[in-house]
Amino acid sequence: MTSPTTPQYGQDVPGTVYGYVSARSEGGVPMTQATAFDSARPFRAESDTQERAKEYARTAGLTVTAESRLGFTVAGTAAAYEQLTSGRIASYEVEQLGSMNRERSVTHLDIIGARQPDALGVGAAPGTDAIEAVALERPRTPMRLLPAAPRPPEVAAFHLTLPDDVAKLLNATPAHEAGHEGRGVHVAMVDTGQAEHAFFGAHDYDVVPTVALVPGTSAEEDPIGHGTGESANIFAVAPGARLLPYRASDRRGDLTAATAGFLRAKADQPQVLTNSWGGDGDFPPVGPPSQADVIFALEILDAVEQGIVVVFSAGNGQFTIEPQVPGVIAAGGVFAAQDGRLRASNYASGYVSPWIDGVRVPTVCGLVGLLPRAQYLMLPVPPGCAIDVDESLPGAGNPTGDPGDTTGPRDGWAMFSGTSAAAPQIAGAVAVLLEARPGLTPAQVAEALARTATDVTTGTNHPRFGNKAKVGPDTATGPGLVNVSAALDFVLTQNP
Repeated sequence: MTSPTTPQYGQDVPGTVYGYVSARSEGGVPMTQATAFDSARPFRAESDTQERAKEYARTAGLTVTAESRLGFTVAGTAAAYEQLTSGRIASYEVEQLGSMNRERSVTHLDIIGARQPDALGVGAAPGTDAIEAVALERPRTPMRLLPAAPRPPEVAAFHLTLPDDVAKLLNATPAHEAGHEGRGVHVAMVDTGQAEHAFFGAHDYDVVPTVALVPGTSAEEDPIGHGTGESANIFAVAPGARLLPYRASDRRGDLTAATAGFLRAKADQPQVLTNSWGGDGDFPPVGPPSQADVIFALEILDAVEQGIVVVFSAGNGQFTIEPQVPGVIAAGGVFAAQDGRLRASNYASGYVSPWIDGVRVPTVCGLVGLLPRAQYLMLPVPPGCAIDVDESLPGAGNPTGDPGDTTGPRDGWAMFSGTSAAAPQIAGAVAVLLEARPGLTPAQVAEALARTATDVTTGTNHPRFGNKAKVGPDTATGPGLVNVSAALDFVLTQNP
């Protein structure tokens, strides 16, 4: 880690600046002049001195957030700090070792001016009788476990690896060998977030910085791990695509801004917009969709009408409005066994829409595991995230028959799937087609995928619906499993 000897100051100061105020010490020596760390006792402040210091800070417009016997932390605008210190807040960049053991440029703040000390990030508060110094918060990196390895751990349980197994089973490998990788196609994904992981860097996948929709959340974090893991499915099918991630989750990872994420992604005009989430309601429903569902369905329809290919998960036993919107590609599930035989996934939803004539869910299928937990795809996740921990634990109520995915709880890898995996797989297939034929409409893309899908004739979908796969299109798997190379041949041989 390095610090600049001559900082190049800029003006990029965040709206809220965090800092610390050192109240005047009882021992008479300011904290900034401490020469040893024998004891903090000399640097304690008298209670009345501390109160006067806090009053100065509050009068300047700062908020006291916590305090100790030595001083207190504050938060506020740059202008508030400038009023308190008679200095000016400026920014400079430092190359620091951050997450994933990579150096990155980190913005630091300083208080500068003729009456300020030379120490970077520390300022004086002239004219006060209670404050020794004002220190700005320094950027810090969480000391996490070792970063996740770019390759998954070896486990005995049957599973599919990415990218190779998924590319092979969806017949995307011949398309890749012919140079069709979805290169340059923008695929937006609204989910819990997109965290840095060595897997993506090792494969040189194109991931742009995440847009966070919930105020106060970090665009670099994914507390659940869902978005990070499922996004790998896009690249398994379209390794040349560009991923535009949108974090719609709050600090706990709950999807509290899914609608906002969808609208923001739509406004950015990607070619593909994939969504591995939705609601759930009674099936069969007792009435028409709610007004809220109608409003959102119209927002989805508007995206389709703009020419964006919209993909939604069909559901893991859920019944929800999103995959039923006309023009949406609803992603269902097919399970490929160890011997390659295909059957309907009993984890995936499938039904004839009771609300919209002519709509059947799913439109086409990706690869999805089986009940009880669909632990099927080995996916990269942030080390120690909720999915990393939860999937490693035995299944609730069935600890002997379901030992978990047998990965470590903080190793950055987990086995999971669901139609949350099918949606980005299909989005990757769409990217391959759009690279080859950029002018395809959403309807033409859906037709190509459906007409060339591999028919699945055995198995039953989720017990809530209980539909059996059969020869030809059905309500368990639709027309079947996506066949990327066949769909590519279809669009390349059609008239413009």
